[in-house]
Amino acid sequence: MIHSDRNFDDLTERFARNIYGSAKGEVRLAIVWQHLLQTLPQLTAGKPLRILDAGCGLGQMGLKLAELGHELVLSDLSGKMVDQTRTLFAEKLPDVAVECLHGPVQEMSADALGQFDLVLFHAVLEWVAEPKETLEHLLTLIRPGGDLSLMFYNRDALIFRNLIRGNWRKAESDNLQGEEGGLTPYNPLTLQEVEGWLEEWNFELLSRAGVRVVYDYMDRKMREARPVEEVVRIEMKYARQPPYLQMGRYLHLIAKRR
Repeated sequence: MIHSDRNFDDLTERFARNIYGSAKGEVRLAIVWQHLLQTLPQLTAGKPLRILDAGCGLGQMGLKLAELGHELVLSDLSGKMVDQTRTLFAEKLPDVAVECLHGPVQEMSADALGQFDLVLFHAVLEWVAEPKETLEHLLTLIRPGGDLSLMFYNRDALIFRNLIRGNWRKAESDNLQGEEGGLTPYNPLTLQEVEGWLEEWNFELLSRAGVRVVYDYMDRKMREARPVEEVVRIEMKYARQPPYLQMGRYLHLIAKRR
């Protein structure tokens, strides 16, 4: 039983090296970014938006949005990641004012922060003890007509990965919850359950995409041989097409508050 949300203070350096600084991290960032630009044209046209990146990690997505001229509030449960985000902005965009907050999503409120045109919640939902309750609270920070960018770890892809690796007992047990302190998410989620939540809360699904629908299933030598740009091209070709999108290591949903 998991009793607390995962804080990655203990793995910040490892994340910077093995995830954010790796090809798989580069592919993930590129796919999500392109999907956002394709689905939300207001990101590159019109007035600047007020955007919250809740669980900002090391700030790469926030940096891209700030470069487009948007107003950013960045938050994370990890104080070390918030510090690194501040350092990133100081180095790359020293003249841009961004607000960086350290603390849990559950303590953020519209009364204190106001509401946002767009809220990002990427690779966080699967690491919280109460994913549905946490997401429902976060959505109160989105103004009517505003948008949500939600990326989460795909439970069905995790089952399939165990199946093709021969870990049939684990796959069949349906006990996929990671242990506290480990790197398997606490609460991997399915597309159907999360889409059901969004419909329940009166959000309109604008677009869905699988993230790394090909890359994670490729032979390691083949992954290393292919240029990242070519991988991203083929990923984007299939990311939004069933049944391939359901195979993504992560699922990326973009939805609008009605």
